Amino acid sequence: MIKQDEAKKVLSIAVCDHYNHVNHVRQLEKERADGAAETEYASKMSFSSARTGVGKTYLIKHIADLIKVPFVKADATKFSETGYVGGDVEDLVRELVHKADGDVNRAQFGIIYIDEIDKIASAGSMIGRDVSGRGVQTTLLKLMEETEVPLRSAMDLQGQIQAALEFQRRGKSSRQTINTRHILFVVSGAFERLKEQVSRRVKGQIGFSAEPIRVMDTNSSNSLVPDFIEIRIRAGIIGRLPVRVVCERTKRG
Repeated sequence: MIKQDEAKKVLSIAVCDHYNHVNHVRQLEKERADGAAETEYASKMSFSSARTGVGKTYLIKHIADLIKVPFVKADATKFSETGYVGGDVEDLVRELVHKADGDVNRAQFGIIYIDEIDKIASAGSMIGRDVSGRGVQTTLLKLMEETEVPLRSAMDLQGQIQAALEFQRRGKSSRQTINTRHILFVVSGAFERLKEQVSRRVKGQIGFSAEPIRVMDTNSSNSLVPDFIEIRIRAGIIGRLPVRVVCERTKRG
């Protein structure tokens, strides 16, 4: 893959940091379990892209192939809050288990890539429950913060039938789960509304004291956090995505 040198560099460093931390925690678990539990590290990352077709999926999938971890990719627009019509974000974690050929332990160290994250920003003018916007963000945040995801979905009729049959045979049913602590979450989006928001803010800065800010300069990530929140991306999610990079536009032949 040609170009995207900055994205390659940022991704490589972020992925190395993440899995070095994972190895450190696993070693701590063997030596001192309480020390491992107390260890905190924000190792998630975010992508920002001006358009589709710049190679984001290829980059991340290639990294997953190189380090031999299961990889799952989906568009955020396909999901709704758990219990409503539409996909469930937790299904991505279950899909990791499928990609790992049923090996739950291996799946716990996989990579989940969610595209079009900007399109589930909750609408400020919406009346009623925003199950495909804020609801999805809430579920995604829970996964990023570490939780146990049941391998059998509550909406999976076949899985529930199997659980009922198991209960009849044994008097109990096993509740297998997968922990999300070490899963690496990567999200991306075009963030057109972010460009508009930053443009409005920059235009509002008048005079010699105005701070020069380039529109969509996501390398100055701290200055953009209020803008992400303004376009209704949850603050908790932004806090879990400390690494940001802008992919270069590629010429189409």
